Amino acid sequence: MCGDLDTARERTARSDRIVIRGRITVANSGEISSMLANALRNRPANLTVDLSEVPYIDTSGLATLLEAAGKARKQGTRLVLSSVQEQARYLFKITQLDRLIDLEGQEPGK
Repeated sequence: MCGDLDTARERTARSDRIVIRGRITVANSGEISSMLANALRNRPANLTVDLSEVPYIDTSGLATLLEAAGKARKQGTRLVLSSVQEQARYLFKITQLDRLIDLEGQEPGK
């Protein structure tokens, strides 16, 4: 991974979980996109993206997550962002993208 970014992936029969650690920026959003596309290729029923150790996401990272959520929705996978930190949660809210991406602890589409 690029710079200070690190990821891990856990798989079960019906669900995948990806843990991302570090800042998500234009410098590494392509790598994140590829990793999410690979996880979606298996068509899991659920894909959780753990952002508990992501202190910062720029707009490129936001677009990457939105694109993955769209792909997931089209194939019938539920993509959920878990443990979203304050900066990213604020960014999702002011752009109203929290209505398009499921954030853990929030009703879908709210």
